[in-house]
Amino acid sequence: MNKILVMIYDGFSMYEINALTSIFAWSPSSAWPITVVAAEHKLYRTEDGFPVLPDSTFDQIGDIHDYRMLILPGIADYHTVLPVQRNIDFLKRFRTRPRPLIAAISAAPILLAKAGLLDDTKFMTGLFESTYAEESFIPKQNLVRKPVVVDHGIITSTAFYPREFAIAAAHELGIGVPDNVFAPYAADATADELTFRDAEN
Repeated sequence: MNKILVMIYDGFSMYEINALTSIFAWSPSSAWPITVVAAEHKLYRTEDGFPVLPDSTFDQIGDIHDYRMLILPGIADYHTVLPVQRNIDFLKRFRTRPRPLIAAISAAPILLAKAGLLDDTKFMTGLFESTYAEESFIPKQNLVRKPVVVDHGIITSTAFYPREFAIAAAHELGIGVPDNVFAPYAADATADELTFRDAEN
């Protein structure tokens, strides 16, 4: 089974991973069940205030190799998430090889860096330049300023490219979505194009 882990924390950004999770929801090839995991079994609020209750806590996740991918959404304020040692300890479990694919967007790669997962891996992130000076554990020499970076099974991006991030992550999983799957529809669409018929009609 193609199981997916989504790690959440206070102030996580739902919209930054919605394009990716929607690919799982609509993928015709196979089921992609998602398990939401966090440090505690409590309500976490997204950056825009929606409450989310995780399915499991970190200590309830057995063999990480039972999962195809770990997804880390962006963080409104990483200063509230980074000091939670359980977050870092959980990510350290992914320092093994082979391991599940990891997809982290916006500020989330700072958690990967703290766990030592970016020491030999190229990455992109949405952190301010001052952060690299403040947080010496981030291997800035591995920073690649591209919309999406894929290296050693880790997919990273910034909040400006959630669709491209989703497509790259899907391709790494072998899901054959087209590169233009999220292209905008024409503003001058016809009435027929805006008529939605089921398979029988």
